Amino acid sequence: MDPEVAGQPIRQRLQGLFWDLNPPLRRRLRRFKTRLSLARHRARHSRDSSVGPRIDSLPTVTPTSAVHDPAIALAEIGDGPAGVVQTENSLASSDRERDAATYLAHGEGLDRLPAAHLEAMLMAAVAEDLNWVAGGWGAPAPGPYGPSGIVGRDPATPLAAHLLLRRPHETNSSRAPVVGRVIGHITSPENCAGFEPLDDRPGAGPHRLRPDAAHTAVIQEPCFAVDEALGGLPTIDGPPTVLFLLPFLAVGGAERLLFDLMDGLRDRTRLLIVTTDPHLESLGQTLDRARELSPHVYTLGDWLPRPALASALRHLIRRWRVESLVSWNGTVLFHDEAAALRRAFPQLRIINQLFNHRGGWIEHLSPSFVRAVDTQIAVNTPIARALTDERGVPEERVATIHHAVGTPDPRDDARREALRRSLGVDDETVVVGTFIRMHPQKRPLDIIRLARRMTAEPVHFFLVGGGPSDAEVDSEIERDPPPNLTRWPMETDASPLYDAVDLCLMTSDFEGLPVFLLDGLARGIPCIATAVGDIPMLLSQGGGRVVDRPGDLDALATAIRSLLDNKTRRVEGEKGRRSVTTNFSLDRYVSAYEAVIFP
Repeated sequence: MDPEVAGQPIRQRLQGLFWDLNPPLRRRLRRFKTRLSLARHRARHSRDSSVGPRIDSLPTVTPTSAVHDPAIALAEIGDGPAGVVQTENSLASSDRERDAATYLAHGEGLDRLPAAHLEAMLMAAVAEDLNWVAGGWGAPAPGPYGPSGIVGRDPATPLAAHLLLRRPHETNSSRAPVVGRVIGHITSPENCAGFEPLDDRPGAGPHRLRPDAAHTAVIQEPCFAVDEALGGLPTIDGPPTVLFLLPFLAVGGAERLLFDLMDGLRDRTRLLIVTTDPHLESLGQTLDRARELSPHVYTLGDWLPRPALASALRHLIRRWRVESLVSWNGTVLFHDEAAALRRAFPQLRIINQLFNHRGGWIEHLSPSFVRAVDTQIAVNTPIARALTDERGVPEERVATIHHAVGTPDPRDDARREALRRSLGVDDETVVVGTFIRMHPQKRPLDIIRLARRMTAEPVHFFLVGGGPSDAEVDSEIERDPPPNLTRWPMETDASPLYDAVDLCLMTSDFEGLPVFLLDGLARGIPCIATAVGDIPMLLSQGGGRVVDRPGDLDALATAIRSLLDNKTRRVEGEKGRRSVTTNFSLDRYVSAYEAVIFP
């Protein structure tokens, strides 16, 4: 028996066995949900002939034809490989190499697209053995399925959008109905202005079908291993490389922290960012910011069918010689594949960051997962204790690294006046701001209930953000609108909004160490928060008030009333500013992470 397991009490060993069984149980549950979804689609298709076909991607062990170096010959793109801003290194540079390349790339202005564009199209092409892949700018899509796959066509380019086309002698001769895929590289809507949609081919979501394809209810599409198909491409030398794995690049504290860390590392490190889930409009997007920090940004959930994600991750690790993989915000892919990645890449350093000690990903730390991970990063002390005392992680494999913030810009008085005027408040009113992702964990409905309780007091609540609970929050406000509450949509950069705020309020059920509070304290704004995560430690030297129990509206209202006086707020705000400056600086944060990532 593993010595780490032998010393554990029987209860913990039984719990560990259950955690080890979790991944296969989840896989069976996912298969069941897929079958149920397919059955519902077929039933709908039988009732409504206008329903389009659905693509069902099936993993297959039949190998697709391998792609050799060079993989891509450029046609009608700039002045050739030297003029193309791309990360893909397998580009033909001579006539002989062009003749041998498997794919041809077509389209003007490829240098205006994200640097990883050709890599994305190449992975998509081999994952489903497609004859062509098209790509370009796309805005985040509404609904539960992420980007629609409709991309822009440059009005100056009469041809189709940017295309990766299989060479005629390499064309897949099968009569499979799927021949191509459209990739939308998510960006802000203003970058999509002036683009004519590419939607003139029969399709099913991002997939494009043969003109004569039968529109049956479900099309079974084989899915091949990306790392096997592209295993012939050479690895790429460079500085020490770290890959950050996330579910998505939304607007939130986790992304802010990642970008601050990347900014501190990028001069001496090659940085890869990989996301695994389709991008949703309700989450906002920070991909534009990520691409400013690194050319290696791969939104795999938007490019590839889910069965291809693990093999695409293995391909990127091998190709770019990744030394450390950091799970930044928890993904199903990472928890399912960590043990397999350890076996495939024995020298890879695997790091897992955890934001909560109750609920969330810490509940899925099986013994095999714990053995596969070199270091578990806890963002607060309760998480560190839970890892060692409850989850059986050796102390030497746990690192506690608290969040950090930089020095904010000075308050802009003109902007403060304009913002407060837009909120309809005077100088005597105390603005209580909450900048959060709308999610049950954050308890946004408590903000609305507090506003209703305090309508007769000189307080105005400012609720900023978006997320999965948007509809519930908006419905609750519409049911009985509090006159002293302003609901503000998600902002990619909420920093200017702090100018209007006198108090920061957080009502969460659980937290790590919220960046929102650190931001407020760094500006000298006192905070009121529930006693979760390391918030009691953050405010132990002053800087605001701590409420013992989430959901205690009486205590929250009392805490707000205790800080309505201007002088009291100034004193508490200055204490908070000193604490953040001393204990939560970005230099300390970057150094601590660098020591864990590259020991």
